[in-house]
Amino acid sequence: MAALAMVLLASACGTGGGDSAAASPVAPSAHVPIEVGVPDPKLPPPVSAPPCDPSRSLTPSTSARAGAMPAGTTMRAIQDRGKLVVGVDQNTRMFAARNSNTGQLEGFDIDLAREVAKAIFGDPDRIQFRTIPPGRRIDVLVEQQVDMVVDAMTITCERRQQVDFSAVYLEDALRFLVPKGSQVNELADLAGRYVCVSSNTTPERRVAESKAKVYAVADRTDCLVALQEGRVAAAYTNASLLESLREQDPWLEVRGPTAVEEVKGIAVPKGQTDFVRFLNGVLERLRTEHRWQELYNNWLAKALGPAGQPTTTYGG
Repeated sequence: MAALAMVLLASACGTGGGDSAAASPVAPSAHVPIEVGVPDPKLPPPVSAPPCDPSRSLTPSTSARAGAMPAGTTMRAIQDRGKLVVGVDQNTRMFAARNSNTGQLEGFDIDLAREVAKAIFGDPDRIQFRTIPPGRRIDVLVEQQVDMVVDAMTITCERRQQVDFSAVYLEDALRFLVPKGSQVNELADLAGRYVCVSSNTTPERRVAESKAKVYAVADRTDCLVALQEGRVAAAYTNASLLESLREQDPWLEVRGPTAVEEVKGIAVPKGQTDFVRFLNGVLERLRTEHRWQELYNNWLAKALGPAGQPTTTYGG
């Protein structure tokens, strides 16, 4: 199933613009959800976490100059290594996907990561991308296999017990990808039916705590195939990620609440507060120089509509 998802994705990426006329011509009759006996995953209990404000972060640091990171800092260690190692996705259009013509990763998250490399080295190409599935994002940070993860990752109080986050760089709603004509607007409408989610994500836990059935996948694009094969009634995750899938099939639509429920940040290994402050300084510079707006308009505005850079409350 994952292989088929990659074929569909590569075909869509080749269009360069997400035109629905070039999307997979799956007939509406194919979208009849069927149950396939997928066992509900046994989720680990939530990590005990005190209440927190996901939109609050450490005061930015703006004194470091590209190519001259202060001695003894996380950024200096990265500079001395010669490259910034970043965990990203490779299958989510608009955010991080391979261009079928060049083979290079591109998208909003990719450009954001390059801005960090530019701030450290003065060169956005001093970067190494490591593609990881959503379910491994925390693991690769805990194991310090990457310097940071940029993958539309939701900031939660639970995750903050394991990793640290930058300031918010994107706000999002949790919505549903469903066949056109579906009346699904909330999880209660999916009681007893399978809902596709990425494993080890906040949507997975929400579905598990509802009366719907969890259909967990390792890769987001597998949810598109599961819908097309009639294995699930809906896919459930952030609206921005669902829009990247919707572009590939004209018989699907995004429905559900539009209120902001989640905020996204750059994740780094726990305890690297100097790096968090540095990243917050980068994000603030992108705001004042209108660079964030340029990136958003280039990659996301067409699908998500107009938006401005989220605000963050700083302290500490």
